[in-house]
Amino acid sequence: MSRLRVGFYFLFALYQVGTLVFTIFMESKKDDLNFLFTTFNYISYFKYGALVGVLFLIFDFFWTRAESKKKPGL
Repeated sequence: MSRLRVGFYFLFALYQVGTLVFTIFMESKKDDLNFLFTTFNYISYFKYGALVGVLFLIFDFFWTRAESKKKPGL
């Protein structure tokens, strides 16, 4: 695997760990309604965060497809 590919997967792993930490934090605050109502104002940012994850997956799909076309005979 190339260094560029390893770097991409490292960024993707950081994104996944960040998402996990965020969801654990939000779950720990589930009884604090004031906090949950204030985070509701930022829901559009959560959509953009989800879009980043989808873009990571699309990018990886096309990158893998391009690499497989370069390799002969599999």
